[in-house]
Amino acid sequence: MDIKLIDKKQDLADINGWMPFPVTADQLPGHTFCALYSGKIIAIAGLRLMEGTMCFLDSMASDQSAPGEVRNKALDKLTETIFEKAKELGFKSVLAHTKEPCILERAFRHGFEPNAQMIIVKEF
Repeated sequence: MDIKLIDKKQDLADINGWMPFPVTADQLPGHTFCALYSGKIIAIAGLRLMEGTMCFLDSMASDQSAPGEVRNKALDKLTETIFEKAKELGFKSVLAHTKEPCILERAFRHGFEPNAQMIIVKEF
């Protein structure tokens, strides 16, 4: 399985082939990586840059038609790639949020810990 930085012009059509909703190039972070299995993009994860020493793990998704074991390996490799890139860019921590149990399980396995910060939202 290969991991690469996506080419938003070339890879977006492949990603949108399995995404449940269309994604545009400007919605994905500049550091969005994909996992390729048998030459096909089966998962993505992005690193959204923020101020200070923290960045954000964003836009993680996988092709639900790919075998579960393959998707699991792809998402693990993408998480590790995000960590490597964040360190390379000088960030000291990676923030993420979810309420999905399977994503929380993966996050804790990769060293994420609950944080005292509160996520706040203003909905319209």
